[in-house]
Amino acid sequence: MDSEHIVKQVDIIRIKDNKKILMKDNIIDEDILEIFINKKKAFQMVFSMTDVKALAAGFLFTQGIIHKKTDIKAIEFFKTKKQCHITLDEQAEERLIKFTKGHQIKGSSGGTLLQEQTEPFSSQLGQPENLFTITYDQVMSLIQLHWDHSELFHKTGALHSAGLCTPIKMLAYYEDIGRHNALDKLAGDILLKGIETKDKVATISCRMSLEIIGKIIKTRIPVVISNAAPTLSAVKLAEKAGLTIIGFARNNRFNIYTHEKRIIEKAE
Repeated sequence: MDSEHIVKQVDIIRIKDNKKILMKDNIIDEDILEIFINKKKAFQMVFSMTDVKALAAGFLFTQGIIHKKTDIKAIEFFKTKKQCHITLDEQAEERLIKFTKGHQIKGSSGGTLLQEQTEPFSSQLGQPENLFTITYDQVMSLIQLHWDHSELFHKTGALHSAGLCTPIKMLAYYEDIGRHNALDKLAGDILLKGIETKDKVATISCRMSLEIIGKIIKTRIPVVISNAAPTLSAVKLAEKAGLTIIGFARNNRFNIYTHEKRIIEKAE
């Protein structure tokens, strides 16, 4: 979906060198999305109106309410109402009921913290012949590609983003005013399109908190690259789950925090 429609121009006053300048500035719009499940309003969130079906499906997926695409019987977005209507099968609806009645620890996104999702997904770790790897140069190239795709951020300074990549190119790019939303759009697109992730890389624009890393683990992407820092809890979760975390990827340098075997100097 074209994302230019979420940018508006407004009149502002800029003060520079103690002088007043009348000018126009680009500013991001935001909306409230209502998610209806089996005809009942279940969630609402502040969002940027792009990749809406992926956002709704991804949120349900990263929260454990749906496990696979076939849990969703129908999904439809009504743009004028800013509503996404989803029909779930019986098992997924039961998980929704447990979710809404549960006493999970809530994160800053309004979802659960996902800190128990530590089932290892990297059975190839320690088996070099099957290990997915990327080179030092590819790490820097991918974070540069992410930056190059961030046109609306350059215009407004108000968006977070997540990219889905191979070691050499960006396949898709998701953005939202909320960093959690950007990751849910990534997860939802993977779910709805049935994308194979064992040989993919995620690039993100934000710090790697427990919530963010929990969402990446759900997608089963083996490597995540950010220009920002991770938290200690996120590093511990990634180490246990088998996820390679790369942070502070900028200015021709980066830090590897977990599972460094996937990051090699040169391709063989």
